Formats: sequence, structure tokens, C-alpha cells
Amino acid sequence: DEADQMADMGFMPQVVALLKQVEADGQRMLFSATLDKNIDRLVKMFLTDPVVHSVDPSAGAVTTMEHHVLHVLDETDKKAVATKIAARDGRVIMFVDTKRAADRFAKRLLASGVRAAALHGGRSQPQR
Repeated sequence: DEADQMADMGFMPQVVALLKQVEADGQRMLFSATLDKNIDRLVKMFLTDPVVHSVDPSAGAVTTMEHHVLHVLDETDKKAVATKIAARDGRVIMFVDTKRAADRFAKRLLASGVRAAALHGGRSQPQR
């Protein structure tokens, strides 16, 4: 999974070594959200008659998105403004600077009656 990230992190020699150990008629599966030249090279070297699944880029395109940046100096005002924004109708994505801040913010929103969840790399895949 995430073959492109493994390549970006310098693990390509290890990936190639592992793939070479699979029997010639063995099944190999490569999963990645993005396919770059390194992954393309792996596909050509190790996969026979590969099947590629892709999503039509226009199918997931959002056409009605608004972006807002607010600079609020007072800490009390920040919390009130953030809670008001999160409580809006529809979906809202808010970014904070740390995993811990995301967890605290989500907890505070839930306590205020706003449906919320923190999403960050500290969570397992099922939690995300």
C-alpha cells in the first residue's frame, strides 16, 4: 500500500528486493493513490497484464467550495468564532497546528453540541 510513498522515502531497493523473491507466477498487487515514474517502473518490471483502477477526476470534483481565512487575536474570541464556523450547515473542514490541538478542538466542539471528529496521522486507518 502507498507504493509511491515508499519510493519517495527511499525504500525502492527494498521493495524491488521483496518483489524479486515472489515466484514468477505468484500474485503481486500494488496499491497507490498516485502513480509516478518509480511506480510505473515497478509495474513494468514485476506485473504481467496489470489491471489499473482509476477514478474519473471530474466525478469527485467539488464545484461549490468556499475558502475563508480569519485572523482572530483574542484566544476567547478564537474559540467562539471556531465553534460558530464549525456549527454551520453542511460540511466544514478546519485545520489546526497539532494532532493534540485537533483532538482538543473536536472534544470541545462535541461538548458544545457540534458534530465533530479529529482526523490526523495519529489515528489508525479504521478510526479515520
